Amino acid sequence: MYPPLLIISGLGAPRLSAQGYGLTFRNRGHRVYTTPQRLLGLGDVRVMSAIVATTAADVLGRTAAERLNVIGMSLGGLIGLYWLKCGGGGPCVDTFVSVGGPLNGSTVARLVEQVPVGPVHAIAQTCPDSDLMRELRAATMPAGVRAYSVGTRGDVLTPRSSWDHPGLEPIETPYGCAPVGHWSLFFHPGNHRIVAELIEQGRG
Repeated sequence: MYPPLLIISGLGAPRLSAQGYGLTFRNRGHRVYTTPQRLLGLGDVRVMSAIVATTAADVLGRTAAERLNVIGMSLGGLIGLYWLKCGGGGPCVDTFVSVGGPLNGSTVARLVEQVPVGPVHAIAQTCPDSDLMRELRAATMPAGVRAYSVGTRGDVLTPRSSWDHPGLEPIETPYGCAPVGHWSLFFHPGNHRIVAELIEQGRG
C-alpha cells in the first residue's frame, strides 16, 4: 500500500480542483487527501503552510501511517516546499512533487507590487526578492525526502527559471504548449502519469 497522498491546490483554485486532480491517483490505488484553503490561496504562504502541517498531522493520525506523499499544484508547490524547508515538514514526508510551482519566485508577481498586500499576499510573496523567497533560498532541503519539481517548456506563467529549484530533481515534460502549458500540467494525462510514477517509484 502506498503512503497516503496529500494534495495542495494552487492560487485561485478551490479545494475541489485538488480533489478532481486526485482522482487520477485514487484510481491508481492511492489514498488521497486535500488541504483546506484560505482565501483561495491568496493569503499568506506561511499561514497556508501551517494549514498543510495541521492537515498532514491529521492524515497521519487517521491512517496510522508514518510518512505521506505530497503533491503541490502551482502555488501549492511553493506552499509545500516552504513547509518542508522552513516549517518542519521533512520528517513526515516520503516524496514531494511540485507541479508548476513558482519555487524561485515569479517575475509576474511584480505586477501586483503596487497593490495593497492584503488581497494578494501570496502573489506579492512570490516576488523573487520578497522576504519569504529569501527565507526559502537560505533554508536547506530536509534529509530523507525524495523531491521533484515538474514543469513544461510551454508554461509561460512558471518558466523553468521559476520551477527548477536547488535540492529538487527537475522533471521537464513534453506535454504542454504555450500559452496553456501551465494548465496542461494539471489536465494532460501524460503529465498525470509522470507525476504518478514519481510518487510510486522506489517506496510503494
